[in-house]
Amino acid sequence: MPTLLGDKPPDSDSTTLAGSWPALAGWWLVSVLVAILHNGIWATPNLGFMSAIAENPGSNPFSEALPGDYLLTSLLMPMVGTTLGQTDPHELARLHLFALLAGWAAVVFIAHINRGYRTARTLTVLLAAAPLTTVSMQWLGQPDPVTGLCGVAMVLVRRRWAVIVLGVIAGLAHPEQALFMAAVAGVIRVVLNPAGETPTGRSHLPDKSHVPDRSYVAVLYPVMGVVIGRVVTEVYFRAADITIGNPRSDYLDMGLSKFADHHAQEPFALIWTLWGPLWLVIAGVILAAITRGRDSPERNRTWYVIGALAVTALIPMFVTLDETRVYAVITAPLIAAAAVLIGSWKQVSNRLLMWSSVALLLVTLVLPGGFATGITSWRSQLQTADMAEFLVSGDIPEDANGELGAWLIAPFELNIPDVED
Repeated sequence: MPTLLGDKPPDSDSTTLAGSWPALAGWWLVSVLVAILHNGIWATPNLGFMSAIAENPGSNPFSEALPGDYLLTSLLMPMVGTTLGQTDPHELARLHLFALLAGWAAVVFIAHINRGYRTARTLTVLLAAAPLTTVSMQWLGQPDPVTGLCGVAMVLVRRRWAVIVLGVIAGLAHPEQALFMAAVAGVIRVVLNPAGETPTGRSHLPDKSHVPDRSYVAVLYPVMGVVIGRVVTEVYFRAADITIGNPRSDYLDMGLSKFADHHAQEPFALIWTLWGPLWLVIAGVILAAITRGRDSPERNRTWYVIGALAVTALIPMFVTLDETRVYAVITAPLIAAAAVLIGSWKQVSNRLLMWSSVALLLVTLVLPGGFATGITSWRSQLQTADMAEFLVSGDIPEDANGELGAWLIAPFELNIPDVED
């Protein structure tokens, strides 16, 4: 019988599917609590804009003096809010928190069914420390949890149709980020070793139905889904006669030098927030490879591809202002890939992997979560208790004078370059 931590004899993977669910649920719950304490909770300064979109379906609620219509392409969550009658700012923020937790549970469930207990346990711990979770919790109201967790799921699901559906959802949530993220997920699906070296959760036999698609056309399936999602959004715009006057692409007019200056404001903090506590996992994987022997050639190649994709993702991040947010979403599929490789690593005993997971959670608990927008913001700047009250009642502190946007932006030192300068 597994304990709360899912401990088993060293090098054993004998946990049955039914018997491992309580242990995995315990790991998930602890991971969520650690993430909340690591990151705190806050909402995006764009929350009022997203609420306006949800409250005005079929129209563009922005004027020339209020250039927020670039957010209209992030259509999914405002429309979900409209459908559920959750359009007030605090309701929409609460909906995004629910999406994060439900999506987190869903990808861990998929990992357990398709890749086994160790992989699922590794995944939930990695997500607790991941910058994707940090940006999702610290800027509730942005589509990041939906977009990023779709990318995680793309790596874990078996069927092509499921990959395409996830791409459509991501494309409806944030097509620009999702396009790059889907390309990363497509490459990972081609190169990631199948579940033949690890139990699937249902059986201790290799999962012959889950073989990698060696046709490199398979890279296009996640991208295809995103394109379909964006086309659906465009059809909606045409039907509703919505025109976007300030698209996200306008920021490219700033030029490379302004982006470089923006990223150079706090370079070391920026580098840390790209992976946060997961830098320790990267170091641990390298150390384990040195001390316990290299992995199989095919799995080694997968690690190299993961590293190459992590570096390549810096390119689209360079032409953005919210560095950590964009990088975290684009590289979300790499978290799933790492969980699969680490969870099925035969050279690492179950006991070592379990205690390494405990150590990562403890370190994450102590370190403050933060993300970079030129200047890096940290958990200590956020008043989580005030935000929790806001999520429940919609009330903001009296000293905010009823100004939601001013209250939400106050903890952050946002220095947004002028596009026209």
